[in-house]
Amino acid sequence: MPELSLIGYWRAEGDTSSPYPDPRDWIDPDWDEVERDRTWFYFVSGTLFRAFMGYSPCRICGENNGAVEYTDGTYVWREGLAHYVYDHAVRLPDVVVSHARRRLRDVEGLDPDTDWWVEATAKK
Repeated sequence: MPELSLIGYWRAEGDTSSPYPDPRDWIDPDWDEVERDRTWFYFVSGTLFRAFMGYSPCRICGENNGAVEYTDGTYVWREGLAHYVYDHAVRLPDVVVSHARRRLRDVEGLDPDTDWWVEATAKK
């Protein structure tokens, strides 16, 4: 797999020249609601990767889907990807959903260490 893999780019309805998939082909109304919510939660934000001058419209409903891309160090996605997941039940490929589930599970049980912050900010 490349260093960063682009996900969540979709072609506009009727655009036969785009190499991207049509998001309507990925709608799964039977997608487990808990898994869908957790996938949405993962992709609702990330580390800002880059910003663009124009907004990207949703290819299904036309809603403004923002103008930035996020990354988690593995994938890069438009900020509107979460909209497709949450509002339209666009189910991402299993490898992507599994990645999000794994990353969330890895941090769920962690408790932040507060001592380092207290020590780093102690007035001397």
